[in-house]
Amino acid sequence: MIAREKSGEVVGHVALERGPGTKVAERGEAVVTSEHRGRGLLERMTERLSEEAVKKGLEGIYAEPVTIHTFSQRNDEHAGMPVCAALLGVTEKFGPKDVHLTTIGQRQSYLRTFRFLATPRCRTVHAPERYREVLSELYAAIRAPVVLAPRSSEPSTESRTAIKVNGRGYAVVTFDQIGSNASVELHQAFRDVRALGASTVQLSAPISDPGLPRLSDAAHDLGFFLCGLGPGFADGGDTFCLQWLGAALDTSKLQLFTDGAKRLIALIEQDRTAPTTA
Repeated sequence: MIAREKSGEVVGHVALERGPGTKVAERGEAVVTSEHRGRGLLERMTERLSEEAVKKGLEGIYAEPVTIHTFSQRNDEHAGMPVCAALLGVTEKFGPKDVHLTTIGQRQSYLRTFRFLATPRCRTVHAPERYREVLSELYAAIRAPVVLAPRSSEPSTESRTAIKVNGRGYAVVTFDQIGSNASVELHQAFRDVRALGASTVQLSAPISDPGLPRLSDAAHDLGFFLCGLGPGFADGGDTFCLQWLGAALDTSKLQLFTDGAKRLIALIEQDRTAPTTA
């Protein structure tokens, strides 16, 4: 979506990007020229994109606003996109020139905001015991009804996993299915991404998988802590995310606009400093 002056000059842009077969799309590539800021262009383009997304059959839109300022977060709040995750230290230190940043000197972090485009169906989630309350809060924020399933003792026969590491020291370990040997597989995947230079690691797994509580326990013992939700990220199913940081990061320096973001960061910090049994 673009915004033009009467002369035809482009003064604003925002886009939706999605992977093959996915039912949610990321809103990004947002920019408005400095002389046209403060006129609500980003909000109007975002709303127009939402209308087009419905026509394309998408179920939801997410965004990952930076925490070096609150401009994008304000737009997400206006667009009805509450925070459902916080991604700490996912990229190298950066920032606009000649702008003072409170986060200078540490890896930069993002939030994840989300909005359903239609009334969501009820979800059955296998929430780890330590995260049942926060998951209930996050689902309430995005207005998705949930049923918390009892802990199961019947894991899948085998895990299906993948790892990915980018050039900025950020890795994602994905469990598409959680098997009985998930703890061993997680330890191996963690060693692999660390050997490939990862200083920040995200763990993602289906929240509907009965093996999630066991995987979460194993991850916590490795030093992983709360990250949040990926609604519709797994072929329409939701993912639960944990994260690990290998570098110091002061969350009090993050610029946060909404009470929901502040609440989530506080819960993440509490989980991050909780003792492990490893």
